[in-house]
Amino acid sequence: MVYIETTGSHAAGARITEIAILIHNGKKVIEEYQSLVNPDCPIPYAIQTLTGIDNEMVADAPYFSDIAEDVYHLLQGKVFVAHNVNFDYSFIHRELKQAEYEWEAPKLCTVRLSRKLLPGFSSYSLGNLCRQVGIPLSDRHRAMGDVRATSILFDKLLDADSETGLITKSLQEKRQHKLPTQLSQAQVDKLPETAGVYTFKDSKGKIIYVGKAVNLKKRVLSHFSGNSSSLRRQEFINDIAHIDFLESGTELMALLMECQLIKKHWPIHNQAQKKYEPKFTLFHYEDMRGYSRLAISKVSALIKGVQYFENATNANQFLNKLISTYQISTACCSFYTPGTTEKVMRSESTTMELPDREQHNATIDTILTTLREQQRSFILIDQGRHETENSYIYFKEEKLFAFGFVEELNQWAEAEDVVSYRDKCITNNYMQELVLKYAEENPSKVRYLSAIKSV
Repeated sequence: MVYIETTGSHAAGARITEIAILIHNGKKVIEEYQSLVNPDCPIPYAIQTLTGIDNEMVADAPYFSDIAEDVYHLLQGKVFVAHNVNFDYSFIHRELKQAEYEWEAPKLCTVRLSRKLLPGFSSYSLGNLCRQVGIPLSDRHRAMGDVRATSILFDKLLDADSETGLITKSLQEKRQHKLPTQLSQAQVDKLPETAGVYTFKDSKGKIIYVGKAVNLKKRVLSHFSGNSSSLRRQEFINDIAHIDFLESGTELMALLMECQLIKKHWPIHNQAQKKYEPKFTLFHYEDMRGYSRLAISKVSALIKGVQYFENATNANQFLNKLISTYQISTACCSFYTPGTTEKVMRSESTTMELPDREQHNATIDTILTTLREQQRSFILIDQGRHETENSYIYFKEEKLFAFGFVEELNQWAEAEDVVSYRDKCITNNYMQELVLKYAEENPSKVRYLSAIKSV
């Protein structure tokens, strides 16, 4: 059994101020160890108030490096038992590693075990649990007082487990000790080893993370491996109370489903998708004199673009190619120049001779019609989530329009035979590029559509 006091809540940014270890042989405590620890940094006043350990008390205490050898030999080859085990384990693992001791141990959490073996309590904090089951607790928030209470609690858990064998089973299943305190093993056991998306929810049912996987069970378990001590990771792990999942059939569908869920819920632990989005657009407008004009601009919600580009160079080159191919007047075209304002960029030239308006506008109409006709529309049919089902992706006029699942398709002629309006999606350029790349690599799964009816 182990209990520590610290200067803060996460191992990456805080240090140990006191440690207590009880060696338990499964029947009783056979050895005790306790020491104050000089954290080599000031102890915050709030922590001093909580624990009673102040800077003066630890001034002459050993640094952790001074006691690392003793701690290592006490814990080596033992099962690491603690109340909210990941907290204590992360601090001690980090301190031993800094002292050049490579140490790993199987873990048991008395919080998790208490929820299973002593069900029905509103709170499973050490103080509340001790009051509820009649465990004396002296020297609260001091390492030795708390670890002795944890030891008594562990004895009660052993008695309560005499028939179920849960503790033995937990030690045999190495993956069990890696799970967050609030997450049950039963939820993980339900995860399939297929492609799909998963969501982590907190205790209030709020989605806090969305992920995708080729193997759902393997990917979810990977979140709970390793010993990262960062505050962000500890908060993430501690928040997880429930897992939901949706199978997808293919990895591409999983990627698209993941994007949709993130855009819908914006979970707190998902980093923003830093994928390429187009920054520039070619757009068309008519000036006050009735001339059709083409211009390159930065993407704006106020501008409906004809074509989109990653950068200004590609956009300007595209417009220049149109000018060369269709012999349109540069007096009616505006290139993007860094540092120019929209007003200057879109200004209508008065120094250059304008072409015949009707002929020029007819040429622009031809260009716009050609660009519209070049927009790709197709349906990509792939495997579904089971043998009698297909997944589909509907790409309409150069944009991802919908994706979903249908019962196995034998023959179909129109988009309406496949696409359901409820599957219409919110898209972005990242999702569209994923689909286009997959379609290019798997042409046999794609049917291009020449005439698209509205869906």
